[in-house]
Amino acid sequence: MPCFEPIGYVRHQYPDDEVRRRAVDAVIEVLPQYEEGLRGIEEFSHVIIIAHLHKHRGRPLVVRPKRIEGAPEVGVFSTDSPDRPNPIGITIARLLKREGRILYVEGVDLFNETPVLDIKGFSPKRCPASVATPWWAD
Repeated sequence: MPCFEPIGYVRHQYPDDEVRRRAVDAVIEVLPQYEEGLRGIEEFSHVIIIAHLHKHRGRPLVVRPKRIEGAPEVGVFSTDSPDRPNPIGITIARLLKREGRILYVEGVDLFNETPVLDIKGFSPKRCPASVATPWWAD
């Protein structure tokens, strides 16, 4: 099984309960040895952040989507629940600016101090032409 090392950390002042309710503004502090890897990232409007969900609470296979009144119980793979068999999170955030190894982002659903494993520039080519989702996922 591979072992992953963080390339940086999410930093913000919001308590966990607030982050569970809504996406927040944050900075991604990339470790100095990975700063060169950010070259050109500021040309993207959004970034994909892959993170280790370090406050992982369990491994349920059936969950009820949060924030959606009347949502049915569904399999965890149908949701963005942080409680997953493997504590890996993916989020897409608006990149506001870069200052050296600091990325200022908007719309992050990750807790303060979350270890970041990877960052990718987001491109529309990653989006399929047509997408279908259940009513509770919109």
